[in-house]
Parts: sequence; C-alpha cells; structure tokens
Amino acid sequence: MRLDRRTVSVSALLIALTALAGVVLYPRLPAKVAIHFSASGTPDNYVSKAVAVTLLPALMLATLCLIEVAMRADPPDDPRTGAVVTVATMALMAAVHGLVLAWNLSYPVPFDLVLLGVAVWTVAVCGYAVRREGLNLG
Repeated sequence: MRLDRRTVSVSALLIALTALAGVVLYPRLPAKVAIHFSASGTPDNYVSKAVAVTLLPALMLATLCLIEVAMRADPPDDPRTGAVVTVATMALMAAVHGLVLAWNLSYPVPFDLVLLGVAVWTVAVCGYAVRREGLNLG
C-alpha cells in the first residue's frame, strides 16, 4: 500500500513550511546554532546555521520516504492509520524545528512542556495506531 496523495501532499507542505521558516529566519540566527538539548534545556550540540536550517527538513523528507517504504512492506489494515501516523510525525518534526529556531532566536522555550508534549504525542499516536489496527498487546 502506498501513502495516499493527500497524506503525501500535507506532509510535503509541512516539509516546505519547515524549510521556509529556516530560510526566512536564517539572517537572524547565530553563526552556531544549538540543535540538541539536555532534558533541562541546556544545549549540548551546535552546528553551523546552514546545517541547522537544512538538517530537519532533510530528515523529514527521509522520514517520509522511509514511512512510504514501510507502508509498502507491511501495510496497516486501515489506510487511515498510515495517514495519521505520517502527518503526525511530520507535524512533530516541524514543531521541533520551530522550537529549535525559537530557542536560538532567544525566545523562551519551556523544555519541561516540550518533553510533556512529546510524551503526550507519543501516547496519542501509538494509542491511535494500536486501536485502529486492533492490536492485542496483552
């Protein structure tokens, strides 16, 4: 099963908007951009701003391609599962990119809420997939 056209279109739009945000904000970013943070919000990995702006959109595109391959190899019983998981994953990655850009532009990013949001996202998306696919995990 392939991802449907609408899912790919929405995912591509999210990738394009993520890339556009980086391009628009590029002049305002510092020469070295923090891209990874400890759980307390302390940056622990920096890259050039060119890498920071292009890395996550490129990873999003690679992830979309990987999901497409996975859907062909082991399609879900309900096609909506693949669509929701794909778009949700692209949205999460876009949000992470936005938060990284915001932090590097000196906007306050509440990392405790970011971690909580990622945890809620994980439970919601995994729970959705398990329920839609009727998986018995017991």
